[in-house]
Amino acid sequence: MNKTLLRFLALLLLAVVGMFRVAPAHAAGINCTSASMTAVSFGTVNPLSSQTNTTATLTYSCSNTDNSRTHSATICFSIGEPGGAQTNPRQMSSGSNKLNFQLYQDPGYTQVWGSEMFGTFRTPLMVNLTLGKGASIRNATATLYAQVLNGQTTAASGSYTDNYQNGDTAITVNDVQGNTAPGSCGGAQANVYFPFLVSATVQDNCTVSANNLTFNAVAAGAATAPGSTTLSVTCTVNTPYTVGLAPLNAPSTTGAGTMQGTGGNANTVQYQLYSNSGLTQVWGNTAAVGSTGNGVAGTGTGSAQPLIVYAKTTTSTDVTPDTYSDTVQVNVNY
Repeated sequence: MNKTLLRFLALLLLAVVGMFRVAPAHAAGINCTSASMTAVSFGTVNPLSSQTNTTATLTYSCSNTDNSRTHSATICFSIGEPGGAQTNPRQMSSGSNKLNFQLYQDPGYTQVWGSEMFGTFRTPLMVNLTLGKGASIRNATATLYAQVLNGQTTAASGSYTDNYQNGDTAITVNDVQGNTAPGSCGGAQANVYFPFLVSATVQDNCTVSANNLTFNAVAAGAATAPGSTTLSVTCTVNTPYTVGLAPLNAPSTTGAGTMQGTGGNANTVQYQLYSNSGLTQVWGNTAAVGSTGNGVAGTGTGSAQPLIVYAKTTTSTDVTPDTYSDTVQVNVNY
């Protein structure tokens, strides 16, 4: 072999080595290029009495960078917990106060949307995708279902948030050639995230229930009759409230009422409401927000608080025998 041929072979070898150096560093296949999640906004909630549901939307785009083959992939969208917290259920914060909620993959609120890699629930959203050579999908969507749980009697009023940042969300793509996705997570992690904010507002809230007040049965013309009943007031933690009582047959702010016969007779029986068993403290309806007046004041604990209403008839019972009644409106101011 002459020297000219040897030089030619050496140049050819160098050319081949140069070709390998510029080969792609990553295998072609399905890649996800963008993703975003809308805010999870519950608005105003009342965790004392009911669950509150809302939704958010995940939007993502993926493409097959292989221009000669079809690829399929299982794409896993992970939502961990901010700061690596391990809580079940998830929690929003308002200062030191907490509000429980959870994120789900389904409208039945049974499948928690968790993370493939971290957090309490290892249940990411899995999406199977098949793309022909060079094909892509743009702005595909998935729905996130969220729920503030009920029965949270210790939830104080305030603005609550939980902030999911880049490191709390992640996407992995388990890619294979062909028309069948693997059906499991794993694979390469995309450098794409979908941060979002969860928020809710708990307002001061109160509910009230009452039992009927029944006076003792008396003979016509007998002495005044006593009676009592119990109210139940439930308010959010640390919520100050006042309770006023307003008889309605003959409207009064002093707790003095008029019972009318149910049998159609014209007689009436007068009565007075009190807040103490000694029947010395009138219970009327001058209470207002920040002012007890002639009502009763309290502070919410998140649990039902009983209040006893005392009463007595104040006029002669020398009336037509009948059943006499009135309606008393209970006003809770907070």
